[in-house]
Amino acid sequence: MKNRPWVLAVLFLFIACARQDPDAATTPVAGSQLDDAAWTQALVDHRDETDEEFRTSTTSPMAGTQRLQSDPADRVYLTRRDRTLALAYAAEPAAEIAVVRGDPGWTWESLGSKVVCEIDGEPVAEGAALDRPATFAVAELHVRLYPSEERVLFTVYDPDRPEKKEFEHLLYFPPDRGYAVPAKLVKLAEPEQIEMLTSRSLKKTFYRYARIQFQLDGEDLELTAFKSTLDGEGSEYLFIPFRDATSGHETYGAGRFLDLDEPQTDDFVLDFNRAYNPLCNYSPGFNCPIPPRENHLDVAIRAGELTYPH
Repeated sequence: MKNRPWVLAVLFLFIACARQDPDAATTPVAGSQLDDAAWTQALVDHRDETDEEFRTSTTSPMAGTQRLQSDPADRVYLTRRDRTLALAYAAEPAAEIAVVRGDPGWTWESLGSKVVCEIDGEPVAEGAALDRPATFAVAELHVRLYPSEERVLFTVYDPDRPEKKEFEHLLYFPPDRGYAVPAKLVKLAEPEQIEMLTSRSLKKTFYRYARIQFQLDGEDLELTAFKSTLDGEGSEYLFIPFRDATSGHETYGAGRFLDLDEPQTDDFVLDFNRAYNPLCNYSPGFNCPIPPRENHLDVAIRAGELTYPH
């Protein structure tokens, strides 16, 4: 996914709790001919780019402070409370934004003196459609809006959050090509819809799409690959949440994620050096899928991202 668009419209609201990057996708076996030095450098460059985005982005996960999800409503107000925001369903003096549901979808109105809205870096005028994730600048705060049919979700980012100001770099196991393993993609005859539990005790719909079979240390292993949608935007990506024997010790307790472009062939390279933490490791302002039991591995995957300490 091109340079980590935080999170590809959640996989709309969730893999807002996953960090996605198209360069983090797996490489087909036939094309995986980089020598070790070039492979290592590509991984180091990817990690450096991620650190830079965490340091500088206005929507850095380290700046995340709040997650605000509305009830089903036709009009929702975002109201300022010092350096936090709150939802309201009637106008208040401190309201900064009104988001209005109509036909065909949501629009917005500015009620504050310094509100700017953008979608994909382009300005969005008041009254224009919010048909996909939008970013609002509300004075010094930034707000990411995710619209759905009946409600809206806001993620609030504060550049003065201490974790953001003090951030230097993420933590990783050293690059290890032994964890970039040959794998086989075995698609299910009929993808099965499931409800995956999240960190906020909610449920998110995914589709059980394929089995990924591989070996580590001579042991036959398997993980399930999921999709958040089977059609349209996002349907080309596989989502692999997993836990292993390092979870809760060296790595984040709830588990880690891999995002893949769906391989063009059944045989490909599954690279655990690209495993990353859910956004919930960095801030309580997110809601993240919890790897299901079928993706719990007994082996230790000492590759990819380590837990981030607070």
